[in-house]
Amino acid sequence: MSLWRRRVAPCPARDKLRAWLAAGATKPMTLTPKDFAGRDFSLTALLFSGPLPERLRQVRRSFCVWVGSLSPFSGWRVFWYRRAGANIGKNAFISPDVVLDLLLPQLITIEEEAVLGLGAIVVAHVYTPDRIIVGRSHVGRRALVGGRGILAVSQIGEEGVLGSNSWPIEPIPAGYVALGVPASMHRRKSTRGDDSRTEDLNIRPEVQQNPET
Repeated sequence: MSLWRRRVAPCPARDKLRAWLAAGATKPMTLTPKDFAGRDFSLTALLFSGPLPERLRQVRRSFCVWVGSLSPFSGWRVFWYRRAGANIGKNAFISPDVVLDLLLPQLITIEEEAVLGLGAIVVAHVYTPDRIIVGRSHVGRRALVGGRGILAVSQIGEEGVLGSNSWPIEPIPAGYVALGVPASMHRRKSTRGDDSRTEDLNIRPEVQQNPET
């Protein structure tokens, strides 16, 4: 039997992940140690231990993400992340030191005119002591992930903002700002026309004071 067609020992976690991806990965999925049937409880080991064609595709994705992370310009980073499988819209800007999911970049969407700040982290899987959660991460149109902000298996709506050093535990609705760990939500205030700004982010709307008093 050729190396290309060599059979790989069955693994429930691999079969579950494969079926979930084939179904469109519409909702987050959870893997537990039981799914790994005694193997290493590691998504990396799982993805790089399948049949040879799958391993080669995984190597290509991870290599493209790695090259993109080393690229000096946003346009180059966008090019390589697209080659890795990420869905990135027109005029999206990706700052240096951004961390994109090295294992599942095809589950990441960054819509047009979105911005990822310096050192932002956008990943499609999360580890806990007893499970691995895998799902899509989505940055909406004209949304912002601030420097060192973490978006993990979550989404930001259109023109939403994830503040610097913040980590939301629930989706950020369109037009909202999320700050802190865990992030709290604050509605943006729009001015006339297309311009919009956020005011008094650290004060909840119900306790804001009139600036004229």
